[in-house]
Amino acid sequence: MQNFSLVMRLALGLPRSLAILLAIVSATASFAESAAQPSPPPIHGMPRILAISMPADLNFHAGQTVRGSVETSPNVGYVEARIQYRNAPMHQDGVGKFSLSYTIPWWLPPWLRHAYTLQIIARSVDGVEVKEELPIVVH
Repeated sequence: MQNFSLVMRLALGLPRSLAILLAIVSATASFAESAAQPSPPPIHGMPRILAISMPADLNFHAGQTVRGSVETSPNVGYVEARIQYRNAPMHQDGVGKFSLSYTIPWWLPPWLRHAYTLQIIARSVDGVEVKEELPIVVH
Protein backbone atom coordinates (compact mmCIF):
# COMPACT_ATOMS: atom_id res chain seq x y z
CA MET A 1 0.00 0.00 0.00
CA GLN A 2 2.96 2.28 0.67
CA ASN A 3 4.08 1.87 -2.97
CA PHE A 4 0.58 2.83 -4.13
CA SER A 5 0.74 6.13 -2.20
CA LEU A 6 4.13 6.92 -3.69
CA VAL A 7 2.86 6.16 -7.20
CA MET A 8 -0.19 8.40 -6.67
CA ARG A 9 2.04 11.30 -5.51
CA LEU A 10 4.25 10.87 -8.56
CA ALA A 11 1.24 10.58 -10.86
CA LEU A 12 -0.22 13.95 -9.85
CA GLY A 13 2.14 15.74 -12.22
CA LEU A 14 1.35 13.44 -15.17
CA PRO A 15 -1.46 13.59 -17.73
CA ARG A 16 -4.64 11.93 -16.43
CA SER A 17 -4.60 8.85 -18.72
CA LEU A 18 -0.96 8.12 -17.90
CA ALA A 19 -1.61 8.58 -14.18
CA ILE A 20 -4.50 6.07 -14.32
CA LEU A 21 -2.37 3.57 -16.22
CA LEU A 22 0.45 3.94 -13.70
CA ALA A 23 -1.96 3.42 -10.79
CA ILE A 24 -3.38 0.24 -12.40
CA VAL A 25 0.08 -1.20 -13.05
CA SER A 26 1.12 -0.47 -9.46
CA ALA A 27 -2.03 -2.05 -7.99
CA THR A 28 -1.62 -5.14 -10.21
CA ALA A 29 2.00 -5.56 -9.15
CA SER A 30 1.16 -5.34 -5.45
CA PHE A 31 -1.70 -7.84 -5.91
CA ALA A 32 0.65 -10.26 -7.71
CA GLU A 33 3.14 -10.00 -4.85
CA SER A 34 0.48 -10.86 -2.24
CA ALA A 35 -0.99 -13.66 -4.37
CA ALA A 36 2.39 -15.36 -4.78
CA GLN A 37 2.62 -16.29 -1.10
CA PRO A 38 1.63 -19.90 -0.35
CA SER A 39 -1.68 -20.41 1.39
CA PRO A 40 -1.79 -22.39 4.62
CA PRO A 41 -3.01 -25.99 4.43
CA PRO A 42 -6.73 -26.52 5.10
CA ILE A 43 -7.65 -26.96 8.77
CA HIS A 44 -9.30 -30.36 8.21
CA GLY A 45 -6.65 -31.64 5.78
CA MET A 46 -6.68 -32.13 2.01
CA PRO A 47 -9.66 -34.02 0.59
CA ARG A 48 -8.95 -37.29 -1.21
CA ILE A 49 -10.91 -39.52 -3.56
CA LEU A 50 -10.05 -43.05 -2.45
CA ALA A 51 -12.17 -45.12 -4.85
CA ILE A 52 -14.66 -44.69 -7.70
CA SER A 53 -17.04 -47.54 -8.49
CA MET A 54 -18.76 -47.42 -11.89
CA PRO A 55 -19.73 -49.97 -14.53
CA ALA A 56 -16.64 -51.54 -16.13
CA ASP A 57 -17.88 -50.55 -19.59
CA LEU A 58 -17.92 -46.76 -19.79
CA ASN A 59 -20.03 -46.81 -22.98
CA PHE A 60 -23.52 -45.69 -22.08
CA HIS A 61 -26.76 -45.51 -24.07
CA ALA A 62 -29.61 -43.01 -24.04
CA GLY A 63 -32.27 -44.22 -21.62
CA GLN A 64 -29.78 -46.23 -19.53
CA THR A 65 -29.62 -45.79 -15.76
CA VAL A 66 -26.04 -45.35 -14.57
CA ARG A 67 -25.16 -46.09 -10.96
CA GLY A 68 -21.90 -45.25 -9.25
CA SER A 69 -20.34 -44.68 -5.89
CA VAL A 70 -17.36 -42.77 -4.56
CA GLU A 71 -15.34 -43.32 -1.41
CA THR A 72 -13.48 -40.30 -0.03
CA SER A 73 -11.52 -39.16 2.98
CA PRO A 74 -13.73 -38.37 6.01
CA ASN A 75 -13.31 -34.58 5.62
CA VAL A 76 -15.25 -34.51 2.32
CA GLY A 77 -18.73 -33.04 2.65
CA TYR A 78 -19.83 -32.88 -1.01
CA VAL A 79 -19.20 -34.88 -4.18
CA GLU A 80 -20.59 -34.19 -7.65
CA ALA A 81 -20.41 -35.83 -11.06
CA ARG A 82 -19.90 -33.25 -13.82
CA ILE A 83 -19.97 -33.45 -17.60
CA GLN A 84 -19.18 -30.15 -19.31
CA TYR A 85 -21.52 -27.57 -17.72
CA ARG A 86 -23.97 -30.07 -16.15
CA ASN A 87 -23.49 -31.45 -12.70
CA ALA A 88 -25.31 -33.94 -10.49
CA PRO A 89 -24.70 -33.90 -6.74
CA MET A 90 -24.07 -37.31 -5.23
CA HIS A 91 -26.05 -38.55 -2.22
CA GLN A 92 -24.04 -38.84 0.99
CA ASP A 93 -24.64 -42.35 2.34
CA GLY A 94 -22.24 -41.99 5.27
CA VAL A 95 -18.94 -40.45 6.24
CA GLY A 96 -16.80 -40.52 3.10
CA LYS A 97 -19.37 -42.56 1.11
CA PHE A 98 -21.38 -41.09 -1.76
CA SER A 99 -23.61 -42.60 -4.46
CA LEU A 100 -25.53 -41.57 -7.57
CA SER A 101 -28.13 -43.09 -9.82
CA TYR A 102 -28.75 -41.14 -13.03
CA THR A 103 -30.88 -41.99 -16.05
CA ILE A 104 -29.53 -40.64 -19.33
CA PRO A 105 -32.45 -39.02 -21.18
CA TRP A 106 -33.87 -41.34 -23.86
CA TRP A 107 -34.59 -38.37 -26.12
CA LEU A 108 -30.92 -37.28 -26.23
CA PRO A 109 -30.39 -35.81 -29.74
CA PRO A 110 -27.76 -37.39 -32.01
CA TRP A 111 -25.37 -34.41 -31.81
CA LEU A 112 -25.06 -34.97 -28.01
CA ARG A 113 -24.17 -38.65 -28.37
CA HIS A 114 -20.37 -38.69 -28.33
CA ALA A 115 -17.34 -38.92 -26.03
CA TYR A 116 -17.22 -36.86 -22.85
CA THR A 117 -14.97 -36.43 -19.83
CA LEU A 118 -16.80 -37.29 -16.62
CA GLN A 119 -15.37 -35.39 -13.67
CA ILE A 120 -15.85 -36.62 -10.11
CA ILE A 121 -15.31 -33.61 -7.86
CA ALA A 122 -14.95 -33.93 -4.09
CA ARG A 123 -15.09 -30.82 -1.91
CA SER A 124 -13.89 -30.78 1.69
CA VAL A 125 -15.65 -29.02 4.53
CA ASP A 126 -12.99 -26.28 4.09
CA GLY A 127 -14.02 -25.74 0.44
CA VAL A 128 -10.91 -27.36 -1.09
CA GLU A 129 -11.64 -29.41 -4.24
CA VAL A 130 -10.01 -32.44 -5.83
CA LYS A 131 -11.16 -34.17 -8.99
CA GLU A 132 -10.74 -37.35 -10.97
CA GLU A 133 -11.54 -37.56 -14.68
CA LEU A 134 -12.95 -40.56 -16.56
CA PRO A 135 -13.48 -40.82 -20.32
CA ILE A 136 -16.99 -41.97 -21.23
CA VAL A 137 -19.02 -42.36 -24.42
CA VAL A 138 -22.75 -41.80 -24.75
CA HIS A 139 -24.42 -43.59 -27.70
